[in-house]
Parts: sequence; C-alpha cells; structure tokens
Amino acid sequence: MKKLSLIVAIIFSVLQLKAQNDTIPADTSYWTKEAVINLNFSQVSLTNWAGGGQSSISITGLTNFKADYEKGKNLWANRLDMAYGILRQGDEDQPFIKTDDNIILTSRYSRKMTQNWFASALVDFRTQFAEGVEEIDGRDSVISKFMAPGFLLANIGITYKYKKIFNATLSPLSSKTTFVLDDSLSSSGAYGVEAGDKYRFQGGVNFASAFNKTIVENVTFSSNLNLFAAYEELAEIDVNWENTLVFKVNKFINATFSTQLIYDEDIKSKEIVVNETTGDTRLAPGVQFKSAIAIGFSLKI
Repeated sequence: MKKLSLIVAIIFSVLQLKAQNDTIPADTSYWTKEAVINLNFSQVSLTNWAGGGQSSISITGLTNFKADYEKGKNLWANRLDMAYGILRQGDEDQPFIKTDDNIILTSRYSRKMTQNWFASALVDFRTQFAEGVEEIDGRDSVISKFMAPGFLLANIGITYKYKKIFNATLSPLSSKTTFVLDDSLSSSGAYGVEAGDKYRFQGGVNFASAFNKTIVENVTFSSNLNLFAAYEELAEIDVNWENTLVFKVNKFINATFSTQLIYDEDIKSKEIVVNETTGDTRLAPGVQFKSAIAIGFSLKI
C-alpha cells in the first residue's frame, strides 16, 4: 500500500505542476508535455456463496509522463512510465500480493540528417518499486527488489522516424548494465552477475522500435520492442516486447488490454528436468509472458 500511496502522491504533484505551467511564458513552446494517469480497481465479495469461490480486491495505478523538445534539427524525447498493482484473495487477514511493478525511464536525443533519418543517443533505465516474492521449497523467498535487478541501456545509433507513428533505432554501439544491489541476491549470482558482484557490464548491439497509432476512433494501439545482443554472444538475443490496446469509453474511463514478453538468457525463470530417473531439475532461461485486462479511471493532462 505504501508504494501505491507514492504513486498517488506523484499524481497530485503532477497536477500542481500543471497548474503552475499554465502561467509559464510562451517561449517554452518548443516543449510538448503530456501526463496520463490511470487507476484501476476491481472487487468480488462473497458471503455464504454456495457455489464456492473467494472474495478478492485488486488495485493498480499506472502513470505515463512525456516531455519532448523539438527545435530545428534537434529532438529530445523523455518518458517516465510507472506501475504498481496489488491483489488480495480470501479473507481480510490474507496479505496483499504484488501483480504489477515497474519503473521505466527513457531519454533519447536525435539530430536530424534527412527528412526521416536521425543520428541518436538513447538511455533506457528499468527497475521496480518493491520486493518480489516466490514460494520456494514451501517458504516465501525474496527474488527481486528495487535495483535488484536494475537495467541500464545506453545506445548510439541511427533512427528512422515516420511522422509521430513509428520509429526504429539500430545501435551498433550499445551497452547493457545489470545491477543487483541486494547482498543476498548478488551473492547467489542472480540475474547473470558473478556471485558477489553488484553489477555486470556488457557491450553489444541494440535494436529498438516504437509504434503508436489510433487505429479506429477511440481505439489506440502501441507497441514497443527492444532487442539486445552482447558482442561475445550475438546469437543470444534478449527480448522485451510490450503491446497495449486502449479503448476510450469516455473522457475519464478507459479499458486496456496489455501484454509483455521477455526473454533473457541471464534470467533463469523456467524449471526443467535434467534426469527423469532421479527427478533432478534445474532452472533455465524461459519466455516470460504477462497479460492484463483493466478498466478504470483515466486522466490526461
């Protein structure tokens, strides 16, 4: 609940800044700013329900902030996306569990070379707010925390941009730094770091693309793809692919369907059997997939 309260506090701060920005002189017209705030809520309450089942309550807060600067041949695009969701099933004495949790900050500077082509530099940072817990051998174990992991991508490359609908960047000069700042997780070599190390640096090649378009009235589709391959392991490609479909019901109500697919050779998320006779297993890289359907309050500033 503390993390959700933090998002709510950020929302009110943005509203205050919006009120202040209304008095800023017109010389800031090179900036385009936007904030979208979503709050989704669902509840099922059962009392003496003969058909069985469990009561449940879930709350998810999502925020998207954009600040873009364009003057002459210079473009600077900044974006901050945050999400945090919790769910409780059963009686009130049951704990809330996390259903969504991310912090994504991106900043891209581009210099126009031709009508559609740009030289660009990009920084992409990702982590989460709270602990991630998984049941292992009958007990809850912490498997992630704030900055454990954290991912920092830094790229220099060429960008193709088509209007405000699509852009794609190929970066032959790219780096990926994985942070695991928690002592327990770093000592176990989680997320690909050497046991005891707090970070891992990799140089490589990156490809990133983004698509955003209103496909029919009140329906918007967006897709973001990020691929990274280290120079020494070019055949092993890390994938992060996010898709969102937004249905605008009215000015304040939206319905959203979103998916995210992740594959990373350094994240062991799939249990496989290595000896069928003894039943021995080990963790291996696996495709991670998340989907969500939500309807709730939406405010665009």
